[in-house]
Amino acid sequence: MTAAIQSSTAIIDVNNALNTALTNYVDDGVKITFDLPDLDNLPSDPTVSVFLYEIHEDLQLRMSQARAQSRDPDKNVVTISPAWVNVSCNYLITYWDPQQTTSGVGSPGSAPDNQAIKVMNQVVNALINNRQLAGIPGAYTRMIPPKDELNSLGNFWQALGNRPRLSLHASVTVPVSLTDRNETAPGVLTTESNIEQIS
Repeated sequence: MTAAIQSSTAIIDVNNALNTALTNYVDDGVKITFDLPDLDNLPSDPTVSVFLYEIHEDLQLRMSQARAQSRDPDKNVVTISPAWVNVSCNYLITYWDPQQTTSGVGSPGSAPDNQAIKVMNQVVNALINNRQLAGIPGAYTRMIPPKDELNSLGNFWQALGNRPRLSLHASVTVPVSLTDRNETAPGVLTTESNIEQIS
């Protein structure tokens, strides 16, 4: 049976594990936030935005378990454990320059190795080197193409009131234990048999 994390804290556990993975690769001076920045009050520090935009059950990964039973012969008790399912958390990850950073021809932001490219390269390294997130057994991390649910990236950035920027989409699939309470079948107290002879 695959180990599964508790559903009561599943998303928080995934966020914390992803934050740890990114922190280990991204430069110390870059903040990591799990939200989109406020466009009227952009961050004053270099910031990686990790925005959770979709959560769904992964129906393509058919490794879910309906129920598992364990029997304690000493107590004549059968314990039925909760089921687990695979849940995917999809993230949009972007880099945001400080407010004072300028862009344009000849500026540091126009170089092929500008700050945004360097930081996003660190983010890519964090994702591809942490396919399995620490502390979450069975978790699988991967980069994915943009989702249709975001319509198109042009419309997405226009809705944010900002010009397009480098972004990547990451998906973390984790086995999540359902929170059904354990059901215990009553033990067998007595047995009875009848034998009838038929000629």
